[in-house]
Amino acid sequence: MVAEWIAAEFASLNLQHRRRNNRAQALIQRMSEHPSGSIKHSFTQPAEWKAAYRFLSSEAFDTAALEAALQAACLHRCAEHDLVLAVQDTTELTLQSPALAAENHQLWVHTTLAVSPQGVPLGLLHQQRWTRSRAQPPGAASRRRRPLEAKESHRWIAARQAVEARFAPAQTVLTVADREADLFELFALPRPQNSELLIRAARNRRVHAEEKHLFEAIAAAPVTGYLQVQLRRHPNRPPRLARLEIRVRELQWHRPQNGRHAPDLPEPTVTVIWARESGGAPQEQPVDWLLLTTLPVADLEAACRCVRYYTLRWLVERYHYALKSGCGIEASQLRSRGALERLLVLYSAVAWRLLWLTYESRRDSGQPCTEAFSALEWQTLWALRHPGQPVPETPPPLGEVIRWLGRLGGHPDRRGDAEPGVKVLWRGLTRLQDIILGVQLATPPRVLGNA
Repeated sequence: MVAEWIAAEFASLNLQHRRRNNRAQALIQRMSEHPSGSIKHSFTQPAEWKAAYRFLSSEAFDTAALEAALQAACLHRCAEHDLVLAVQDTTELTLQSPALAAENHQLWVHTTLAVSPQGVPLGLLHQQRWTRSRAQPPGAASRRRRPLEAKESHRWIAARQAVEARFAPAQTVLTVADREADLFELFALPRPQNSELLIRAARNRRVHAEEKHLFEAIAAAPVTGYLQVQLRRHPNRPPRLARLEIRVRELQWHRPQNGRHAPDLPEPTVTVIWARESGGAPQEQPVDWLLLTTLPVADLEAACRCVRYYTLRWLVERYHYALKSGCGIEASQLRSRGALERLLVLYSAVAWRLLWLTYESRRDSGQPCTEAFSALEWQTLWALRHPGQPVPETPPPLGEVIRWLGRLGGHPDRRGDAEPGVKVLWRGLTRLQDIILGVQLATPPRVLGNA
């Protein structure tokens, strides 16, 4: 299944030489069957290892071409939606390869993940990668004097602008990010009409209001209504239902007094939404989200919709988790940054597909499992779950097959248990691939059907 996924993602891959293109397609499909960060785990023969290392190390296989193929597949899926959430976040990869010691063994990755309004990841829209210098970081005063383009924080604007350019005017793209993206220029710089922002506030900015500052101004606004939000499980707390009181107010910012800001940029007007938990358990840390958006918020329903969009931001964190924990990208022993970046692009498709499988099954568990599984795969899972029983002619629903896969990965599947998560499904997929290999070696294909 995973190999077919990757082949579909890179179907538009177009390298200059046809022979190289065919070789890349074959290696990509083979490597994706056992993504673990280790080439020798993906291949069994020394000749295959050598071919894979050559592929990843060769400058002929352009990383930009691999990324362009991923983005084209993502935009094709986005075309089905009038609104697409472009969720941004940054993560740090701590590399184990001794050959990358000169780069501090650290690679920073800034990802923009496309998400549907229903909460299903649609693919990778943009990704930036860089390393940090070993030089002493500048002081706060020096950082304020530097132009924004010379700072790492410019990545939020660069990603927004790159994503905007890829969408048709009829589609709306909503950039969603956490507090680190609370930048004056992100809101003040011109945007296309189909580009909107939803950012969590970090700074108590000066505003054109009687209260003078953002936090005090939104606190003076009346409670518009209430919203119940299901909070996911966290290491420090179980999942629970939170009741949020919603305040809304439109405010115009003052230009910041510190830092280098272009004098011709306008002072932006944003809608502030304060979603604060009330009446929660005293031992729990209450939810407190202060959101800044350029979306029109005419009533409580629109404000609640913005809050729900913000709750989907953590999907990009799960994407990074799948890259690290599932694909094992940090354990790679590749000897150059270029080779590692090519491997990262390949495994980005695997990590996204795993997220898609997890949340698409939750969105519509009743759709046929053939949307995600081949005949051999779901029939093998059926045989494991129902030993001795004949395989049905009609494919079971996707949600049921996902639970079978979760049990294969260690999910207890008891009454009242949550749906299988990313890590459990990853383990299940890995075991399923090994079981299918044994089935293919020992069983004629006609017994279980043609995959």
